[in-house]
Amino acid sequence: MEKEYTTLRNRLDKLRDRGMIIPTNKSKERNVVKKYNYYNLINGYKEPFLEARGNYPPHANVKEDYFIVGTSPSHLEALMKFDERIRNIFLQRILKIEEKLKDVIVQSFYEYHTNNGKKKSVLHVLHRESEYLKRAYYNLNEKKTFQILEKSQYRYTVFSNVKSDSTMKNKPKTYIIKKSETYDKLIARIYGDIGRQRRKSKYISSYLDKHTYLPMWVLTNILTFGQISKLYDIQKEDIQNKIISKLKLEESNVDIDISVVNLSRVMNILAIFRNLCAHNERMYCEKISIPIDDDFMKYLDKFPYAQEVNNKKGTNRHLVNTKAHKLKEYREGLYTLMFCVSLFLKERELKSFKSEIRSELKELKIKLSSFESAKNKYTNKPYENILKLMGLNFDWYSLLKK
Repeated sequence: MEKEYTTLRNRLDKLRDRGMIIPTNKSKERNVVKKYNYYNLINGYKEPFLEARGNYPPHANVKEDYFIVGTSPSHLEALMKFDERIRNIFLQRILKIEEKLKDVIVQSFYEYHTNNGKKKSVLHVLHRESEYLKRAYYNLNEKKTFQILEKSQYRYTVFSNVKSDSTMKNKPKTYIIKKSETYDKLIARIYGDIGRQRRKSKYISSYLDKHTYLPMWVLTNILTFGQISKLYDIQKEDIQNKIISKLKLEESNVDIDISVVNLSRVMNILAIFRNLCAHNERMYCEKISIPIDDDFMKYLDKFPYAQEVNNKKGTNRHLVNTKAHKLKEYREGLYTLMFCVSLFLKERELKSFKSEIRSELKELKIKLSSFESAKNKYTNKPYENILKLMGLNFDWYSLLKK
C-alpha cells in the first residue's frame, strides 16, 4: 500500500485510534508528535510499546498496530533520547578503539617489513604510499572459515571443511575472505580518498605539496573504521599475529589464527556500529549477525547458561529450546557490542562504561514507570521489551568483566 502524506491532525487521530494517549485539551503530547519526524519517532521507536495481537480490545483493528494501555508520545520520545545517549556512550569508546587499532596496525606493519628498522633499504622507501600499498606487502590468498554451531549451542570456527555430525545443530556455515578482491577495492578507494581529501583538507594538501607522499601513519587518519578493518584482513599472518599480541588478545588455549579471525569479526562489528552512531541511526535494538567464537576471550563465559553449554559441548545433547532461544537473543543484541568494546578497555574503564549504560537504563525505567502497577502486579512491559530487544534482559552488569 502506498503511503500518502497526512496532516498532523490525521496523524494524531490515527495514533488515538490505535490506543495512544494524546489529550485534546493539553498540548504536551501533541507537541511531541509535532516536534519530530513522524517516521523516526513513531515507526522507529514503537515496537516495545505495541500490544500483542491476542490482547487487542474488541474495537481495535487487528490489521493495524495497537499500543499498550497508557502509551503516550512522550514515552517514545524518552526511548528516542535514551537511544541517542547510549549512541554517544558507545561512540566515545569506539572512536578511541579506532585510533588504537590504526596505531597498532601501522606499528606492526613497519616493524615486520623493516625488521624493526634494521632493513635500511626498505626503511628508506616504505614511508611512501606508492611503495607500502604495493600488492607484495600483503597476503592476498583467499581464506575460508567454517562456523559450527553445536546442539549444545557452543560455537567455534575451523579452517577445513568438515562433515556434519551428531554434535552439530546445523551444517557448518562457510565464510570466505576474498583477500585479493578486498585489496583491489581498498586500494582503489584509498587513492580516491587521497584525491578527495587533497581538495577538502588543508592538512593533507599541505603535506602532499611539501613531501609528495603520505606515510601510512598519516593515511590512516583519513581511512574509515571499515577500511581499517579491511587493511587488517589483508595483512600478512605474522603482522596479524603481532597486532593480536600488541592488543593483548592472545590466549594460551586458543589458536592464534582463530583469534585473528575473531578480531576481524570484532572489528567489523565495531565498524558497523561506528557508522551507525556517526549517522545518528537507531541503535538500541539493532541485531548483530556476525558470529564470535565462544572461546575467544572467554566470550561464552560472559553469558547465562555458559556452564551448561560447556558441559554439553562436543556431545549430541541439546540445550533446552527456551535457553537456546534466549542465548541467541543475547548474542545478537547490543550485549555483543558491549563485549567487543570491553576487549579494549582496562578494568576501571570497563566499570565506568557499564555504569554509564546502567545509569541510562535506570533513567529510562523511571520515565516509563507509569506502566507499573503494584495493585495488579503489572510489570513495566515496555521497559522489559526494550531490555529484551537489546539482549540485556539478564544480569549483564555482573557477567561482563575482564
